[in-house]
Amino acid sequence: MAGIAVVGKSGSGKSYLVKLEALRSLLFGTGIIVLDPENEYKRLSDAVGGDYIDFSINSKAKINPFELSVTSDNEDNLSMKILSLHALLKIMLGDINSAEEAVLDRALIDTYRLKGITQDPSTQQNNEPPLMEDLYKVLQVMEEPESKALAARLERYVKGSLAGIFDRRSNIDLNNDFTAFSIRNLQDILRPIAMFMILDFIWTKVKYNLKKRILILDEAWTLMQYPDSAAFVYSL
Repeated sequence: MAGIAVVGKSGSGKSYLVKLEALRSLLFGTGIIVLDPENEYKRLSDAVGGDYIDFSINSKAKINPFELSVTSDNEDNLSMKILSLHALLKIMLGDINSAEEAVLDRALIDTYRLKGITQDPSTQQNNEPPLMEDLYKVLQVMEEPESKALAARLERYVKGSLAGIFDRRSNIDLNNDFTAFSIRNLQDILRPIAMFMILDFIWTKVKYNLKKRILILDEAWTLMQYPDSAAFVYSL
């Protein structure tokens, strides 16, 4: 079975059931990755020697949402990454109209191009990916009024009160057989953004390193309330 949805009222045993299945699967060699909004899996992670990652404003753990998959073939990973960045930025910036979306698409392509990364797969593995600040700078110098408006909405994540969370290079690996990401210490407004970004990071890292894995997305409704992130979860 590719996916299981566990639904029930509070206190009905949902978490107990999923933890039990995770532990059983781990004992049989299946890797476990958990997205944990409420620190539900901290004790289990400690018990099995897992890697429990606190993803928050003050945490040292960082993820660069512009990072590309590492592959050995000639597949174009940039096009898929730009699609996922569109979805992420819609969660971060709110509603984006068609004119803004067109400008954003050109800005994303230019942001990667300035780092030497194009749709040519040979450019996507050896060049350092851009950061959120690079996109912000590209939007600032574009001539369209939509680009200025998008840059203004993005500024809080690059230079404002939320700087340092979504605009740093990745320093996380998924080598442990049990890896859990905690976002409990993030403000509610940032949780859907972090959940999407972590999920995309996980997918970027694991899809070309195939092995038995279970991905546990606790409180999945947080992402399902946004059409783009719900579509992303469905595609997984």
